[in-house]
Amino acid sequence: MVALVVMIQAWSGQARAGDEVSMAGSAAESEASDLVASPDSHISREDWKRRIGEARSRAEQARREWRLNAPLRTFVPDPPEKIATERVLSNDTLQPGDIVSTDKGFFVFRGRSGTDGQAADFVPIAPR
Repeated sequence: MVALVVMIQAWSGQARAGDEVSMAGSAAESEASDLVASPDSHISREDWKRRIGEARSRAEQARREWRLNAPLRTFVPDPPEKIATERVLSNDTLQPGDIVSTDKGFFVFRGRSGTDGQAADFVPIAPR
């Protein structure tokens, strides 16, 4: 009895598999007829090998250039003097008459100017 059930399941599985194959074949044929042949689909083996070789050469050249330009890609942080100068010149707590020290020398803060009140006026202090 068990053997009979196994045979029936195997036979029905084969029929389903056959149905799927025939359906997949007809779908593949309709898709193939819908596609337009690419100009690259009919190149010779020698042309294909040549294109692959050219692509490999371009990739190797790009790798060489990447290695040669590595020093240009390194991040160099701003010097502490420049960071401190930018911080003091954009300080919102400055009052007119405050003296600030920058990497360019000493400056007197005159106040905020402009219509938006955002531009700061600094006047350099002449050394004696």
